Amino acid sequence: MESDPSFRLKVFVVIAGVLGVFLVAFVAQRVWYWLKTRKRDDVETSRLAPIIDFSLLGLGGIVIWLALEGLVLSVHLGGFAVQPPSRQKIAEIEVGRIDAANGQLTLLFYPVDAAGQRRREFNVPVFTAGRRFELAVEVFDWRWGWQFLGEKGFYQYISLGGTEATTAVAPFVRDLSIRPKPGGVGGAMFLGPSLKWQAKPSNDVKEGDVYEVFMSGDQLELRLRDGPGQ
Repeated sequence: MESDPSFRLKVFVVIAGVLGVFLVAFVAQRVWYWLKTRKRDDVETSRLAPIIDFSLLGLGGIVIWLALEGLVLSVHLGGFAVQPPSRQKIAEIEVGRIDAANGQLTLLFYPVDAAGQRRREFNVPVFTAGRRFELAVEVFDWRWGWQFLGEKGFYQYISLGGTEATTAVAPFVRDLSIRPKPGGVGGAMFLGPSLKWQAKPSNDVKEGDVYEVFMSGDQLELRLRDGPGQ
């Protein structure tokens, strides 16, 4: 359960699917029995209640459709990270090299694991320009009424690039996103609108600087760590 952020959604999909199939099957069984017995005098024919039966049939169809939308959404949410419940480090950004002559800036972006250690196999080099950088993250929560499907919402890194270039060329911005936020009916029904959080250092960076990225509450924080990256 801890390793699958969509666990509750999948449980909801299973329960909703079973309930929807039961409602449709219940109405279908009543209609089938009525068709088989309506012309027989030796069997008591069940009486149909069109309003109730059609209402149950429609409700069952809606529940099945809702379950299918939830199933598709659970697949699309597989690549997104869950927002931490409290202040937690989510990434590190190391300043690799600064070329003062042409303003080029090299950054190394490292996502971190739950223990705050670099996931070196996922490091991303960013070749940009300027003396500062900006990290952008997309955050979205469950829509009101569906919070029981997850304690927290989701996030993904959007981009990382330099700012305040010293040359006429605009700084390059590296796309870090995994995939677009889930859309369609399921995304609109279960998920709220996206928010864009940004963070950048307040001072010019220097070679060897390592910035730790923290997510807390409703913001991103950058903290300069002493010494070069580990």
